[in-house]
Amino acid sequence: MAWDEWEQIKAEVAARQDNSMRLNSTSGAVGTVDLKANAQGKRGAIKVLMEVVRPGLDKVGVHADETTDAAEQEFKGWATGAGLKDAHDEWALQVKSLKARLARDQADLSRTKRDFQHIDHEVESSLARINPLSSDARRNV
Repeated sequence: MAWDEWEQIKAEVAARQDNSMRLNSTSGAVGTVDLKANAQGKRGAIKVLMEVVRPGLDKVGVHADETTDAAEQEFKGWATGAGLKDAHDEWALQVKSLKARLARDQADLSRTKRDFQHIDHEVESSLARINPLSSDARRNV
C-alpha cells in the first residue's frame, strides 16, 4: 500500500467519526446518544422482581420443601432417605442464595436508576458553571 493511499484512508475514517457529546437532560444539538439509561425498563424489572419473581420463588421453595419432606419420611432409614435429605439441604442453600441474589439485583437496579439521574444532573451543573469565553487568554487556547 502506498503512503498516499494510507493517508487517504485515514482521512476518510477521520471524516466519518463523530466526536460530539450530548447529555440526555440538555437541549443540545441533535446527535447520537452515547449512553442511555432506560429508567422505564429498570422500573419494570424492579416491579417484576418484587411482585412476581421473588414471591414465585417463595411458592416454589415451599412446594419443594413439602414434597421433599414427605419423600424423606417415606424413605426414612434407607440410603435413599439420607440422600434425599442431603439433596434437600443443598436445595435449601441454593434457594437461600438465589433469594439473596435477587434481593441484591433489585437493590442494584434501584440504586443504578437513582445514580444515573444524580450523575446526569451533577455533570450538567458542572458544565453550566464553565465560562466558555474566559478573560484569561490561556484558557481559550
